Amino acid sequence: MNREQVIEMYQHVLERKRKRFPNYFFVGEEGKKYMSYMTCYLLEQRLSIPIHEIPLQVTAGTLWSHRLKPPALLYGWNYYEVIDNAYPGRFKAWQFQQVPDKYWDGEEGKKRAIEAVKYVIEEKLKIPLKEIPIQVNIHFFNQHSLGGVFSLFGQSPFQVVEAVYPGVFKPWQFAHVPMNCWKNEEYIQEAMDDFLFKQLHFSSHKEAFFRLKGTHFTDFQLTGLFQMAFDSRMNNVKEWIKKQLTDMDKQSLYIDLD
Repeated sequence: MNREQVIEMYQHVLERKRKRFPNYFFVGEEGKKYMSYMTCYLLEQRLSIPIHEIPLQVTAGTLWSHRLKPPALLYGWNYYEVIDNAYPGRFKAWQFQQVPDKYWDGEEGKKRAIEAVKYVIEEKLKIPLKEIPIQVNIHFFNQHSLGGVFSLFGQSPFQVVEAVYPGVFKPWQFAHVPMNCWKNEEYIQEAMDDFLFKQLHFSSHKEAFFRLKGTHFTDFQLTGLFQMAFDSRMNNVKEWIKKQLTDMDKQSLYIDLD
C-alpha cells in the first residue's frame, strides 16, 4: 500500500468506519513504514502540531488516544519509539515532557544522562567551558527538560557537571554550591585564592588584607562563602588572610599596623 492508502485506512479507523486494522497489517518493515505514515499524518495534519514542537506537545496519551497503542505493542515500543520510527534521529527521548519509563535507571540511564547534558551544553547552547559553572544551574535543568537528570545526581549542578567533565571544575565555582562545601578547608583555600588573585587581582595577601571589603563577596556572587565560611564577618576574613601570610608578610603587616 502507498502512503495515501495507508492514511485513508487510518482515517477510517479513527472515524470508526472500520473497527480495526487488517490482520498482519503491521508485520515486518512494511508495517513499521505504515506506522511512520500514520504517526506523521496524525501529528502534522490531523493535530496540526509543528514538527519542532512535537516534544513539547506530544505525550503517550496523544498517540494512544488515536489508536496507535495496539500496533506499538506489537513491536514492544513505548510512545517515544513510535515517534522515533516516524522521525528517525530527529528527537532525543529526554526532550519530551514525558520521558519513557525507567529511561534514567541504572548505568545505561546514567550514560544517557551524561550524553543529554553534554549535548545541551555543547551542541544546543554552545556554552564556553569557562561559563559552565555559571550557566548550568537549577533553571538550566528545568528549561531543557532535564529534571530527571537533576534528580539522578542528587539535585546538584556540580555533581551533574562532574559526571560530564570529571575533574574539570570545583564545587565552589557553581552558583548553587553543594552542601557542606564551605566546611572544607581546601575548598575555602581554593575559592579565596581564586577570588583574591584572579577575580580581584590583588598582588598579595597583604594587599588583600587592606583592600578587601564585604561588598566584594556580593559583587562576585560569593555570599555563600562569606556567610558559611566566615559567618558574614570581615574580622573573620581578615584573620584568615593573616594566616596565609608568609613570615615576611606578617612582619611587614605588623610594622604597617604599628
